[in-house]
Amino acid sequence: MDPAGLTLGFVGLAGQLAKAAADYYKIFDDMRDVGTTYDSILHKLRTEGLRLKGWEETWGLGNDNNQSRLDPKDYRYRYATATLARIVAAFASVDKLQVKYGIAVKEANGKSSPILEAEEPKPRWRSRLSIPMPFRSRSKSHSKSPLRNANTEQVIPTIHETDLHLLENPHVLGNQQLLPGLTEEISSMTDAVGRLQQSLSMYRKLRWVVADKAKLDDLLRTLTSLNDGLFHVLPTSPGPVCQAKSQVSTLKLSFDIPFLLDVRKSSEFVGREYLIESLKQNIEEGKHTQNTIVLYGTGGMGKTQLALEYTHRHYREYSSVFWINAASDQTTILGFTQIMQRLIQHHAELSEDYSHIGRLLGMAGKLDSNGCFAVTQPSEAQYIVDAVKRWFALPENMNWLLVFDNLDDPDSVDIEEYIPACNHGTVIITSRRRDLQQGRRGFEVQQMQPTEAIQLLLMACAMPKFEDLVLNDQTTASTIAQELGYLPLALNQAGAYIHMSQYSLGRYLKAYQSNASYLLSKGLKVWKGGKQDRSVFATWETSFKAIQETNPEAAKLLLICGFLNNEDISEELLKRGMNLEPQGIYLLEDAIRTLLSYSLAKRSSNDDSFSIHPLVHSWAKLRLESEPQKEIDIAREAFEVVVSGVDKSNEGRTEDWIFERRVMLHIDAITKHMAQYAEVSNMNIQDGSRSLGDVYMRHGRQHEALGWYRWALAGYEKVFGVDHPSTLNTVHNMASVFDSQGQYEKALDWYGRALAGFEKVFGVDHLSTLDTLNNMALVLDNQGEYEKALEWYGRALAGREKALGVDHP
Repeated sequence: MDPAGLTLGFVGLAGQLAKAAADYYKIFDDMRDVGTTYDSILHKLRTEGLRLKGWEETWGLGNDNNQSRLDPKDYRYRYATATLARIVAAFASVDKLQVKYGIAVKEANGKSSPILEAEEPKPRWRSRLSIPMPFRSRSKSHSKSPLRNANTEQVIPTIHETDLHLLENPHVLGNQQLLPGLTEEISSMTDAVGRLQQSLSMYRKLRWVVADKAKLDDLLRTLTSLNDGLFHVLPTSPGPVCQAKSQVSTLKLSFDIPFLLDVRKSSEFVGREYLIESLKQNIEEGKHTQNTIVLYGTGGMGKTQLALEYTHRHYREYSSVFWINAASDQTTILGFTQIMQRLIQHHAELSEDYSHIGRLLGMAGKLDSNGCFAVTQPSEAQYIVDAVKRWFALPENMNWLLVFDNLDDPDSVDIEEYIPACNHGTVIITSRRRDLQQGRRGFEVQQMQPTEAIQLLLMACAMPKFEDLVLNDQTTASTIAQELGYLPLALNQAGAYIHMSQYSLGRYLKAYQSNASYLLSKGLKVWKGGKQDRSVFATWETSFKAIQETNPEAAKLLLICGFLNNEDISEELLKRGMNLEPQGIYLLEDAIRTLLSYSLAKRSSNDDSFSIHPLVHSWAKLRLESEPQKEIDIAREAFEVVVSGVDKSNEGRTEDWIFERRVMLHIDAITKHMAQYAEVSNMNIQDGSRSLGDVYMRHGRQHEALGWYRWALAGYEKVFGVDHPSTLNTVHNMASVFDSQGQYEKALDWYGRALAGFEKVFGVDHLSTLDTLNNMALVLDNQGEYEKALEWYGRALAGREKALGVDHP
């Protein structure tokens, strides 16, 4: 559609909507003899109809350009058209008539649906708010509507749900700029209004469905608020039509709200200037549209404090700043309620006409003489949220900042329901959920720089600056910061403990290294006082429990990784080690995505592995200390993953050796952890132990190889006895280690033990026996005992010729 066609589309749609709105209002003119209880509210509804009629006559929306006072290319024309669509949608949703008001419905094709009992709506607020929300109880025989006939069945033309959603939420049309998709939205809305108008005659016959005072109140509030929005953007001169509304205060909406936050900014915020500057730059780059920034990262990284620091530094650049705790639907709704209270309080300082303030803020009829309002029903909570969002969306209100903090459960809190639908303003979201950045500007908050971390630790300890410490304390402070992974919350927590306990840095380091789980599980409220437990362990435990509920395999994977190295956790190692079928590989990848989503893991630069913050990694293992048997079970699973992973690569190829080299840190980690279970676990893992010994031998690490061989030997002797082939092969391998170390006498002793066993079990001509003879000859050769060496070489050669023939390679 060309620009001229687009203009005609605007005008045509506006005309249709204006006519439909007038037709719906006219229905109330025909309602008579419904009882004195309804006279007042029906009068108010008719007044709103007259207001809209007078407004439309003034501005002439829907007429041609000669009759209209407003150019259809003007943004206000689109805003007004979008508002008219919402007015029409407030009246004429078949879905709302059926579900909300309990009408029996027959579809136009003649198929009947059961007659619905009268029942109240069940909006999302009811299931998510923990505070009791009373509803009016009704029954078929005790309807409050004097015109109600519960047995009425009618045929109502169907309005598609997508049409209704489009009329209620004209996002593209309501934007200040001509965005892509505007032509399509206008066309779709025009079609939707056409279908909707087909139901007008039936709506008129069923007007009793809204003849309930509670429903009329709700409808009146919505219509009044929408009318107020029209009059604010496109005001009219006082005249006969709007005389009832003209005798009010001249107070206008204000958007410059004084800065006030209820969230305490940490006095110990240090460094991170590069993050503040980068955040500011990201916001500046998107200032010409609504800019949504997501600060995501592991719990305890300081996302909230970073947002607070930015807000306190730059609040003067915004006309208003608001902060909402988005941990749940309930706290988010409470945040919007507090914003409305702030807006009312601010406007009351300019005028005490609360009736007019209510109309300005979309709260007509909700404020008492003191400017107070109550939230007793879910619909009222939704009403307040919508009113605040409309205030944010007004075209004059361009420069606000809205922070949604702690949005860690986006599955329960649909943030799109709370972000204002407009093309201006700045939204900052803090979350542990990495996936929230999709479609938005993502900004990862990572660990502090070492110098910053030390500075924060010393500040929390109330100790002198780093340069003023003696060398020993400087070293200790650096070690503590490193042990805590440069994590702000952990550093702050450690500093508070040191200060309150009057510990030296050295004493705290010893305590941490001996009992980290105790120190990290105690929140700041223990050391500083306060209401909220902000320990690092409690922070991660919250995320872990959420993962357990949604993806138990991801939770288990995190625990297994606690026994590996925290860096470069190879997906290939996990796939090989878990012996996964194709479906299992998909589940593993899904588990990894879940850990990444909760910021408990981070994708490595090579894209085929991931890492875990060192402190999160330690916590994953330490949290098992209270469940000894589960700890042993998880440790064994981790051991089997590593063993199976490297066993599958043991084919003597160069790439196999390279793979083993890459995962060596995980072999080292499992070696360290498994040593503590040698006596208590009663694990039968001798095969895996010998395999890891072989890996270490291939990479020239004889000491570690000897340790695993000894563990394997003890297991084989216990399970199979001293003459079992597995036992003898392990003895032979241990002799090889001593040989490589130059301990030739020990090597000969262990080779001799293996030789005696092989001769007993297999005989003197078996290849295992002959290999042992050959290796003993090599040891004698290295010792310079050449005569003996020749003798043993000769025995080995004779046996091989007999077993394999003289021409065998």
